[in-house]
Amino acid sequence: MLTEPPHTFSLAGSPFLEYLPVVDLSSGRLLGMEALVRWQHPTRGLISPNELIPDAEASGDIGPLTRWILMEACEQARGWSSSVQLGVNCTIQQLRRGEVSKAVGRALEHTGIGSDQLTVEVSEEATVDSTAAADMKTLSNMGVQLSVDDAGTNWSSFEPFRRHAISTVKIDGPYIAGLESSQGINRLVVETVIQMAHSLGMSAIVEWVETAAQVEIVRSFNADAAQGFFFARPMSRDAAAALASAAEIPVFSRTQMRTLVRPDGSTCGSEGPAAGDVGTDEESEPVGRPDAVTASLEDDSRPTDADVGSRPESD
Repeated sequence: MLTEPPHTFSLAGSPFLEYLPVVDLSSGRLLGMEALVRWQHPTRGLISPNELIPDAEASGDIGPLTRWILMEACEQARGWSSSVQLGVNCTIQQLRRGEVSKAVGRALEHTGIGSDQLTVEVSEEATVDSTAAADMKTLSNMGVQLSVDDAGTNWSSFEPFRRHAISTVKIDGPYIAGLESSQGINRLVVETVIQMAHSLGMSAIVEWVETAAQVEIVRSFNADAAQGFFFARPMSRDAAAALASAAEIPVFSRTQMRTLVRPDGSTCGSEGPAAGDVGTDEESEPVGRPDAVTASLEDDSRPTDADVGSRPESD
């Protein structure tokens, strides 16, 4: 494991990563792993990303933390199948300062993973921010994939997605959480975002998927991929390695919660040694909100499912 010297961070304790799978809705195959940052404090215990990210920005720790996350996650991904994508989040402030492309460049050079195996998740706000544009362009020119997180909150930002070569949009979790409600607004938003993404040549990923009914609904809307507690909770680096480096790409059941489909068609629980080992964040129930997921560098007021860098989610 790669680590920064203890004095690198002003906050006592140390960071660690967990990973949340991204699943292809047409086949159930594992597509990627989103890196989620956690912080273990010696006296306060596990610090929520909702606290960690603002504190890191205020203290100046956000730069070193981002560099650590990218280096650690890329080092981990070296042992994965090359078909499994690594996802990492960043904040708009870092993009404005030009820090993200530099940290990505160092991590790729040091670990040797291909730039096309890395996806950097940005906010909708960043796609319409002229100051953040230069770093996003640099990332795109490096061959890194760009994804917009929590899409659906700002319809006017869809056109700039093309300008920044966005390849994927992730639909904001609360819309998925309300799909089974009798109120139709969530269904309308989700289906419309998926259609708009496809019309622009982008893929659409849905977050916070927790039930078989939600899987069925988003599949009927032609969503491309999903992540959430239905498929797996955030898992440790070792569990993620076991899953992502398997000789055969794992296939998740799309009808049975947290279940893997074996090559012979039989099933096994995905929280066993090969796939489970869910890590630590702030979640303990499978239904509600995926609160244990994100290593992004975005402050997120809600605990949900997955980010890389240092955002919030809990397990």
